[in-house]
Amino acid sequence: MDEIFKQYIDLEYKSFSLKIVPNTKILGIRSDNLKLIAKEYASNNLAYFNSNLEYHEEKMVYMFMLSYIKDVDLIYDKLDEFVPKIENWAQCDALLNIKRIKKNRDKFMPLVKKYRYSSREFESRFALIMLLSHYMDEEYLDFIFETIENLKSDKYYTEMAAAWLICECFIKHRDYTYKRFKDLKVSKFIFNKAIQKIKESYRVSLEDKEYLKTLKRK
Repeated sequence: MDEIFKQYIDLEYKSFSLKIVPNTKILGIRSDNLKLIAKEYASNNLAYFNSNLEYHEEKMVYMFMLSYIKDVDLIYDKLDEFVPKIENWAQCDALLNIKRIKKNRDKFMPLVKKYRYSSREFESRFALIMLLSHYMDEEYLDFIFETIENLKSDKYYTEMAAAWLICECFIKHRDYTYKRFKDLKVSKFIFNKAIQKIKESYRVSLEDKEYLKTLKRK
């Protein structure tokens, strides 16, 4: 572990983090400080990508660094190297910060296709979060729902991401998703969780929420 990490350790925050990111080796460093480290490393310490990453925060810095790098080929390669090492939802969802993916969607689509049908929980979640973060446009809707309906992982964080993705599709592409919703070929958990998430959104009409409530699977 690099010395810079030690100055930011907060033991109270560590206790909190262990509750929301279980089964992970945690130091206890807030995201804002991890982003500061990542920004510095992205400008002068790319060798960090080859480090032995033991702690959750070290892996988060790896992911955050990708949001500060301009070299799209390097982002692609380092992301591909890291995906099999993802060990929790937070490391996976750091994808939300990598803006250059959306600007180069054709370039990164092979990564989505590579991992979308993985049986490993966080590899499949990676593909779903990629779609949620960077491919939420009409031209990708068929691909998105094909992915959701053919998932090979039934693990919790995969299915939660699928429900989140369906919810966002409903919010941003209501007519398309409304037509497909009733007959979605997904697990009961994904289906009902998607309804729950949609009902919690302030961007969905009360009429739509009432209709979806009648579709809940027993």
